[in-house]
Amino acid sequence: MLRATVALALLVGSAWPPAGQRESVLAQRWVGVHQGRPLQFEFYGDSMLVLNDLHVLDYRLTRDSLIATGDTVVQAAYRLALGRLLLQTPDGVVTMATQPALARPLTGRWRGPLGTDDAAVIELLITIDGAARWRRVPDGRWSAGEWDRETRVITFTWADESEWRGHYDPQGNAILFEQTVEGAETTILRRVFR
Repeated sequence: MLRATVALALLVGSAWPPAGQRESVLAQRWVGVHQGRPLQFEFYGDSMLVLNDLHVLDYRLTRDSLIATGDTVVQAAYRLALGRLLLQTPDGVVTMATQPALARPLTGRWRGPLGTDDAAVIELLITIDGAARWRRVPDGRWSAGEWDRETRVITFTWADESEWRGHYDPQGNAILFEQTVEGAETTILRRVFR
């Protein structure tokens, strides 16, 4: 796998709240543009996710710098100003704004137990082009289909003409299905970052 690097220069920092407060302020989704391409960071307790990465990054935060390693390597000076996250790059400052939970894309991998049978787990892959596929984990055959979204209701139509209707919970980062495959009860799938 190729290892991407986001090279960012140092920015002189100003006095800022202690580490715990910084982490709680950053614990959300930040979006911006770097070199004409979208740059998105999503911070969680001890890890962060960068758009298009397969794995979460472990990060370390100091008073004025952010260092993260994983699929992407981030070494940046940062500061917050007027509710924006500012990162200094060799090309200039990247300004990042927060994005609300409802705006989080559904694309990516989702997993969860198939109804009440904890031994049966399914994996759902949702892509940006409207395609989707699912399988039983670990070695089930993939079934292909399409998806469509109306606010928080997502409809999946599969090649065998079956249909799943799910309710997206952006705060819990989960999709709730009353029924998926025949005989299954309520199924809750959660986004998989690792």
